[in-house]
Amino acid sequence: MKNVNSKEVSVLVSGPFNEPFDYVLEDKNTNLSIGQIVLVPFGKRKIVGIIIGDGTKTIPETKLKTILQVYDFEPIPKPSIELMNFLSSWYCVFKGLVLKMILSPIEAITSPDYEKVYKSNFLNQNEINEIKEIKITNKRKLVLDFLLNLDIGKSQNDIIKQTGVSKAILKDMTQKNLIQEKKVYKTLNLDSHFLKNSKENKKNYDFLNLEQKFAVDRINDSIIKTKSDCFLLDGVPGSGKTETYFETVRTCLDQGRQSLILLPEIVLTPDWEKRFFQKFSFAPLVWNSEITKKKKKKIWLSALNGTAGVIVGARSALMIPISNLGLIIVDEEHEQAFKQEENVRYNARDMAIYRSSRSSAPIVLASATPSLETFQNAKSGKYIHLTLPKRATGATLPNIKLIDLIAHPPGKGKWLSPLLVGEIESKLNNKEQSLLFLNRRGYAPLSICNSCGDKIKCINCDTWLVEHRSKNILICHHCGYSRVFENFCKKCGVQGQIKACGPGVERIEEEIKETFPKARLIVLSSDTMNNHKILNQTVEKIKNNKVDIVIGTQMIAKGHDFPNLKLVGIVDSDVGLSGGDLRASERTFQVLQQVSGRSGRHSKKEEDKGVVLIQTYDSKNPIINAIAKNNRNEFFDKELKSRQHANMPPYGRLASIILSSRLERKLETFSSELLKVAPFFKNVKIFGPAPAPIYFLRGRFRRRFLIKSDKNVNIQDVILNWTRKINTPNHIKLTIDIDPFSFM
Repeated sequence: MKNVNSKEVSVLVSGPFNEPFDYVLEDKNTNLSIGQIVLVPFGKRKIVGIIIGDGTKTIPETKLKTILQVYDFEPIPKPSIELMNFLSSWYCVFKGLVLKMILSPIEAITSPDYEKVYKSNFLNQNEINEIKEIKITNKRKLVLDFLLNLDIGKSQNDIIKQTGVSKAILKDMTQKNLIQEKKVYKTLNLDSHFLKNSKENKKNYDFLNLEQKFAVDRINDSIIKTKSDCFLLDGVPGSGKTETYFETVRTCLDQGRQSLILLPEIVLTPDWEKRFFQKFSFAPLVWNSEITKKKKKKIWLSALNGTAGVIVGARSALMIPISNLGLIIVDEEHEQAFKQEENVRYNARDMAIYRSSRSSAPIVLASATPSLETFQNAKSGKYIHLTLPKRATGATLPNIKLIDLIAHPPGKGKWLSPLLVGEIESKLNNKEQSLLFLNRRGYAPLSICNSCGDKIKCINCDTWLVEHRSKNILICHHCGYSRVFENFCKKCGVQGQIKACGPGVERIEEEIKETFPKARLIVLSSDTMNNHKILNQTVEKIKNNKVDIVIGTQMIAKGHDFPNLKLVGIVDSDVGLSGGDLRASERTFQVLQQVSGRSGRHSKKEEDKGVVLIQTYDSKNPIINAIAKNNRNEFFDKELKSRQHANMPPYGRLASIILSSRLERKLETFSSELLKVAPFFKNVKIFGPAPAPIYFLRGRFRRRFLIKSDKNVNIQDVILNWTRKINTPNHIKLTIDIDPFSFM
């Protein structure tokens, strides 16, 4: 990292700031580097920031405030600073807010734990034997022999325990320059990642099939040559994508470099961790919202000083300042969860690709159902396309059938067709497991009064309250508002006329209990699986055949392998196909394809293959039929043609401006004023302002602009120049969303 040559330095601080502030360093002899973390006074506060260069010299030195503290550990690496600058520019957010994410958690910055370690000053035994000016006593020799060939060194306690020497001996040897004393930040015994590395348990990967081996070899070549290639690892569900990229992580470890693995949701990590440990005999460092601040602190410091070999986490893990990054994996790269929709809006997958390019490290995007953007980039040759067309276990792909609910309707008050019920019964008789998929939490998505027709809505949002009968409450899934369920209409005053409309997973559970009272069943949703421990236990129960029927939402659609699961029943495949969402068709196809892939993952005989039954009222829908025919590429090609015709992503660009306020009329006025100063360009179209699909959300009224442009347009500059033409009142919140995923 480049040194700073002046005692006046520019410091970017954490918070809503784009430009740095000049400070002066009290100690002129202190050597500083770009990326050095410092504590500075800011008004009446103390704020953490990083040095980004020499001072601007625009303010007299006498008027500059003094840096309070220079933290004694490695500077933020250059690729992380470049990521901060690029993310800020691309998504139109303050650099200081991105920095705040990088420097999270603050505890890792302000109070690092460190210990003294000792290293030998000699590279080999011959150098020790050649020492003439200092007598090498037996005790000194014990220490030197113990420390020989150790890159990281050993703590004082470790040396005393192993050699039996005193503290005085170590102090004396330090003074005589036989050994050196160094401060090392405490980690989670991470040296095992490299000192006890994969060479010791290196395995021949003959168990991989030809396609997997080809993929491993191709990615490994980029790791060894430090090339920032972008790979799409495109394999059918059960094709062994995880096992494939595990072998590339092994190569990265052998090269002495760090790996970052991004998973879309923390619920996927328990099973994934177990597989990782079985493969490598050590646990990766897991970064997510559930781990303690203390643990985050240790992981953050370990990543910065290079001792963290493998870090796995959700999207925020991308912001960890990893000093020697050699490989990035984005698993289930198509997942919407990689797009952060609050505060700093960014897509972790896209930013991971950028970070890969700045770190001379390849990136692997893994998915059975890639996003259309990724698929098109692979198709055009921008990404390297690696395909895994068959299941790794040799299992056959499931037999997929449609159930036309018009021809085979469920009974009165029921939601499962007789054909699906019959197949569940068959699997129960064969002691095989079934999965029923419905992407709706709770008992019913809508409660309505039969007397007056009033739909029970949230007080903070333009949305219906969802009945959760197991808890006897109504919940808003957008803001979290809840109230006790009462069979009483507050509008017309009639008692006992509140009716549940539509099914949620709890309602399907009720129907299964009534139909198969002896079946062992479990509901897998974020309401029932609200921590790692419960999820882990549940997954193990399913794998050990202690469950007959699983009823689940989207959280069961991916990342899980249940050997005895032979039937997947999709209760309502039509959910998600309506509305004007650009990605509605794509997302529906992805989730249905993913959940279908859970069936028969270990069935190697034709007569034993898995079954997928898809209930639909629209059996001619092209998305449903593409899944039934197992013809993903046909669907993708049609969808891409449609996007191209409309100049939509990946062929064009989209951005949103979302305006919100608690004052509805003032919001409408400001929206109109902003429209009056809107730019006019031939290849830029502005739609709106229009009420957002969810107009009233979390107590605020919302209006949206949608900006559509050609791909070569700098849409960020267009928006920033436009919004700067008018002052935004304090009561208005203006949010820019580049490459939006959600249109709500």
